[in-house]
Amino acid sequence: MARPTRNTGAALAAAVLAAALTAGCGQPAAQPPAAQDAAAPAATAARALTLPAPAPTATAPNPAATPPPVPRSQLAAGSYRPSETTTGVPAGAVLKPFNPAGAELVITQDGTVLDGLEIYGDVKVRARDVTISNSRLHGGPGIPASNTGIIDATGDGVVNLVVEDNTIIPDRPSYYRDGIVGHDYTARRNHIQGTNDGLGIFNRPGGPPGANVTAEGNYIHSLTFWSNDPAHSDGTHNDGIQVQGGENIRIAGNTIVASARPGRGTGPSPRGPHAGIGIMLQQNLARLGNVVVERNWVDDGQTSINIDHGKYATITVTVAANYLGRNQFDFGNGSKYPVRVISRAASSVQGLSTNRWADSLNLLAEGAAGGIRFNG
Repeated sequence: MARPTRNTGAALAAAVLAAALTAGCGQPAAQPPAAQDAAAPAATAARALTLPAPAPTATAPNPAATPPPVPRSQLAAGSYRPSETTTGVPAGAVLKPFNPAGAELVITQDGTVLDGLEIYGDVKVRARDVTISNSRLHGGPGIPASNTGIIDATGDGVVNLVVEDNTIIPDRPSYYRDGIVGHDYTARRNHIQGTNDGLGIFNRPGGPPGANVTAEGNYIHSLTFWSNDPAHSDGTHNDGIQVQGGENIRIAGNTIVASARPGRGTGPSPRGPHAGIGIMLQQNLARLGNVVVERNWVDDGQTSINIDHGKYATITVTVAANYLGRNQFDFGNGSKYPVRVISRAASSVQGLSTNRWADSLNLLAEGAAGGIRFNG
């Protein structure tokens, strides 16, 4: 799991980026561990769990595994299952090398566009209206000094960052290197693999409550596990998408396979090939508000979708019409957690009973075999 960072990067790299853009390469312009298989303490202030009446199974949607042959931009999130063929750098694209030495890139100019590039170095976005598209991002060559992302949008000045149709796979995976992390960004149709977490979402610590993040049509899988993690004694808790706080968050139509592979030279994971959480909704930094998680394909991990009120008395989110696989970590005797709610009394989860098994399209139900489970 990622921990928020306020690191702004090297000023020298900003000059490198500005010079490269001028040359024509672009257009100027402390985390608690994952929940274990035990009951959580009761919340001090309770809220009834919302369980809408299930829709008839016969009316279950059947999104296409292979979308129709139309431009990606015309595909509606949730109408097809994202894969390597519908995410990342479009097939046949010819990329131009950018910053091959891999120095940290700090973007401070509003309206910067990075398009069609082979980008080396971690990118720190510190400006408004930045676009990163149709590019292959390699990340930096070394271990970062603190938690960050190959694209880091944690700065105070980030507004309306758009990251779409990129392949984001680190050349040097690290427990400090996520895919995209921060606030005020849209991540669309990206292929993310090999990072610590795929996406990290939270509002700016000490700033306004809005996280203002949309994540749709992405394919996230095969994260990198490290047995040596400064934050966790049992190694990294790799999450596909980790939401830690904030308002105005939409996660729709993504494929998230919360699997993990050991990093080079690391010890084995206590969870085997399973990562931490597919989609983690957790209030450890700020209260969540207007959070919608819908029509995603989620599987694997210690838990596929986890809802945790954290340090607040209640949590309110929408988790609806998602498609759940059955390949979660087995805590023993077949005890698995496709959807897990840490506290029934503290949680208001709209749409919970409209989620379905991906293989049969049958509705999930409460219970060990039904796919929806509560700690208490």
